[in-house]
Amino acid sequence: MDVFRKGSDSLAGRHFLYRMHPFSVAELRSTQDPETILQGILERGGFPEPYLSGSDLAAKRWRTGHLDVIIRQDLLDLEQVRNIVGVETLVELLANRVGSPISFRNLAQDLQVTPQTVQRWVLLLERLFVVFIVRPYSKNLARSLLKEPKIYFYDTGRVNDDGGARLENTVACALLKRANFLTDTQGKKSELYYLRDRERREVDFLSVTENKPEYMVEVKTSDEQFSPSLRYFSERITKTVAIQLVHKLHRPATNKFGSVQNAAAWLAGLEA
Repeated sequence: MDVFRKGSDSLAGRHFLYRMHPFSVAELRSTQDPETILQGILERGGFPEPYLSGSDLAAKRWRTGHLDVIIRQDLLDLEQVRNIVGVETLVELLANRVGSPISFRNLAQDLQVTPQTVQRWVLLLERLFVVFIVRPYSKNLARSLLKEPKIYFYDTGRVNDDGGARLENTVACALLKRANFLTDTQGKKSELYYLRDRERREVDFLSVTENKPEYMVEVKTSDEQFSPSLRYFSERITKTVAIQLVHKLHRPATNKFGSVQNAAAWLAGLEA
């Protein structure tokens, strides 16, 4: 981990950074139909070993060993964390709260530690590529940092809920992968946020490239009725494509606010 930091030469100006992500529907679109790929990622996650195994049992065994190595070996290489059980419990709590804004104070109460300790553990898990943070969008960055973030897993199969939360996590992984791809290959500043206001209107994701909002994306398992929150934000953040992704969609639809699209087909069209 952090091989550059451990070396004596930073290689500043003499290397390009390319971030590698788990499989996405777009990356595998030439191997199978998008629906089959998406279902495989939902069931086993996008890491090569569990996905390619084609076996739920093999995926579970891999997942258990993978997290054990990260927490009990890699984590200790980065920082001396005495409460290993607390970190493991935190991972389980986060796996049950994917898709919901996270309160560090509430997590701290559940774990009987301080909110600062929970924040430190989350940052360590982020550095170890277990989770990634999606913050609420605001033109004022300081305000955004003060609001509750959402936390997703790189390993989609780790999400305990096998319905909407896991689908939302899969879309989050795909959108983050695209954002990193644009940054690493084209030098564009591309980031991922979510939308929420004081009236609790919320849209799952907003992709922003070069400080300009591009896509706002709402994720549904089967609801084909265009989201009122998506409609509300599309009227206020102009020149942004509003998309509702539905896993089991009978018929795509378009209106003046945006469109309802099949999740697998749309994900297959993203930059890989």
